[in-house]
Amino acid sequence: MPTAQFPFAVRLLGFAPDEAQAVALQLERAPGPGPAYFCLSEHSLQEPDLLIANGDDFKALAALSALTAGAIRPALILGTPALALPYPHLERPLDWDAVYAELAQLVACRADALAKLTAAGMPPLPERRRRERLDLDLTDPADYAAMRRRPVRGTVLVVDHNATFATHLGKLLQPLGIPVEWAGSETEALLTCGARAVSVALIHTAIHLDPYLLCAELRACAGPLQPAVVMLVAPPFVYDARKGNEAGAEGLLDLPVTDPLLRATIKKLMGMA
Repeated sequence: MPTAQFPFAVRLLGFAPDEAQAVALQLERAPGPGPAYFCLSEHSLQEPDLLIANGDDFKALAALSALTAGAIRPALILGTPALALPYPHLERPLDWDAVYAELAQLVACRADALAKLTAAGMPPLPERRRRERLDLDLTDPADYAAMRRRPVRGTVLVVDHNATFATHLGKLLQPLGIPVEWAGSETEALLTCGARAVSVALIHTAIHLDPYLLCAELRACAGPLQPAVVMLVAPPFVYDARKGNEAGAEGLLDLPVTDPLLRATIKKLMGMA
């Protein structure tokens, strides 16, 4: 839902779970009036604004280039990297005032780079790959159409306790000719999915039902077009990756979510981007 201010999304690379939790907590404590931050789940469909990598992890350092780090998506390395990389780094033990100052500078540089990109009429930053790509691609070219495009462009279904979000999304997607429907219960959602083609289903996890069970049921009750299911997540709900994978969920979007991110995510899932 639209709000006055959105914190910057950070993707952490190469941190053990305990350290990642500690870093995320420190980022949430960033002092005002500077930028605010939150850490993305590895299953989030949202693209990061900033990257923070563990300088002691070689895989994390290698991932920076794959995630298109640079002026538009800046990166900070915590610890001294074993490789010479063109990203700023801060040595351990960390001085968090220095971390906040460095991140604020990266945010300012990012804003300047985005402004120049927009002024030049350049396309937006490419998205990260959601899956590893093999160096040798043996996929038959004839298979790519089926992999990248959904066979039918159906409706977007919002499962929520009220219709506010669905109404807003309907107005947002109206220029694209994408219909949006709302279901306030598991029964209504299954009836809608059984009665017509649903391309994307958004399940607000604050609703009083099991979102993983509903995800599996929506995908099972559909015809040849199984909907791409996305969880809309806000605290205190914690996304369970194992349950999400077993139910067939695409992933999650953290709330609040911006209109551009909503539109881009739905277009991508419907094969329009």
